[in-house]
Amino acid sequence: MCVLQLCRMIPALAVLPLVLATQDAHASLADQYRCSNGDLVFHVIFSPQEPGPATLSGPVGGKAPTQVLLDPVPGASGKSFERGSTRFSGNRQASHLDIGDMHLACELEPEPGSEPE
Repeated sequence: MCVLQLCRMIPALAVLPLVLATQDAHASLADQYRCSNGDLVFHVIFSPQEPGPATLSGPVGGKAPTQVLLDPVPGASGKSFERGSTRFSGNRQASHLDIGDMHLACELEPEPGSEPE
């Protein structure tokens, strides 16, 4: 009887690697920017193919690492996201993050496993 149950599970187990590979492919579609002023480092992550918020992670407000959602700015050229006095804007060539009166230059990080340009 146990053998019969295992045989019923084989089709589901065969699909599992395909599902996991699809999830990894979707995860790699997000752009991740590293923004720094030397002392502080922040990361901004968003999917350029899908509308929606960006995730800002880093020592927001001088506290321990935090994650904050930044809302898309409609009609902005390139990609722009903001929440309160925090704003990320730019594209693959030039981007920056403003937090209050602090201005940080940002660089697009290469996808894991890709060759640096």
